[in-house]
Amino acid sequence: MRETTTSFLRVFRLVVACGLFATVPMSLGVVSAARLKGNASASPAYVAMGDSYASGEGLPSNATTYISPSNNDGCHRSVMAYPALVAASLNVGLGQFETYGSGGFVACSGANSRDLLKGQNGEPAQLSALSSATRWVTVTAGGDDLHFSNVLLACLDLRASVTVRRTTRSYTQSGVVRESKTCDQYLASANALFANTNGTSTEVAALEHVYEQIFVHAPTAELAVLNYPQLFTESPPTLCPVARGISLSSVFKVKSAQLNVGYSASQISQFNRVENELNAAIASAVNAVSALGHDIRLVDVNSLTMAAAIPCNLATNGRSDINALQFSVGSPLTTIVENCHFDLAHLLALRPFVSCPSYEGIVFLQHVVANESFHPKQVAHETMARAVEALFNQVSTTTTG
Repeated sequence: MRETTTSFLRVFRLVVACGLFATVPMSLGVVSAARLKGNASASPAYVAMGDSYASGEGLPSNATTYISPSNNDGCHRSVMAYPALVAASLNVGLGQFETYGSGGFVACSGANSRDLLKGQNGEPAQLSALSSATRWVTVTAGGDDLHFSNVLLACLDLRASVTVRRTTRSYTQSGVVRESKTCDQYLASANALFANTNGTSTEVAALEHVYEQIFVHAPTAELAVLNYPQLFTESPPTLCPVARGISLSSVFKVKSAQLNVGYSASQISQFNRVENELNAAIASAVNAVSALGHDIRLVDVNSLTMAAAIPCNLATNGRSDINALQFSVGSPLTTIVENCHFDLAHLLALRPFVSCPSYEGIVFLQHVVANESFHPKQVAHETMARAVEALFNQVSTTTTG
């Protein structure tokens, strides 16, 4: 798609290039890269599978410190993600978490259910990391089945407030990123995966198959399935801002003009509804596979982190356990303003009031939008790790008894 004039064309694609949204002792803290390198013995005892919420996309790791080869192939596995914390708590060999091998940390950003079975980014199927010696498995998957990244991208809105002759007017430009589908179309496609067909939905069937295949490859493993944290709190304002606003006064040559990027209240409600449906599908698949006699349990990350979702308030968004839209320090949002055209006449006429040249895409993807966007922060990964450890300890105690 190469349009000559688009609104924030692909600018935010990296925002959601992930994919797409409890107790380790507090003394465990964060596992450092140095500690990982100090324990080089590889072990297939614990395997961590899934998408960007498992790989740790957007955590303090970066292109040079993501676990090789994920720093180059886009899988972006971080030594700060919950699988590394879980590995430390289980006291398994951590060497498997610094290179890709027959066992260990194989989660990959952007992985959908099929990718876990078939492989992606030049890496083999995540299932290939499993063996009869695998004792513990964690998996976070399903968000990319819904193309939730496209949902977040297509639904972005612009809200401008302009003061002219002491009168302030507010305007919204919907769908600022021109995708192949509209926001509503993407949401409809996501919801279609939850429609029951022959007693089950497409998404439940896909997840059931993944969980069953895990036990085919690791028949004696204990499987912990993590669901997704709610991205946004309930009851959002009319516009939920996800990036700090910028002044457009110099652009419009008026006394006061402000631009914000965000989502409408109805869109936030739909996002939360889709995530609830996804989490319900995950729970249903876990129950179905458990009924077959497999050792599978659900870790309800959503319940544990719901109170720390993005509050749709720029003053308090930073306190959330989930990152809102983030920009790299060297390329703030003002870079976009400098490269895009704003039309006050269109704004006052309630027509689309901003367009960007098509050539800005690559530059903005690499230098403006940060990987952290809409991904769990370190505190959320620590919460997930503690929940997994508690579950594995509970299962082990029950088995011993």
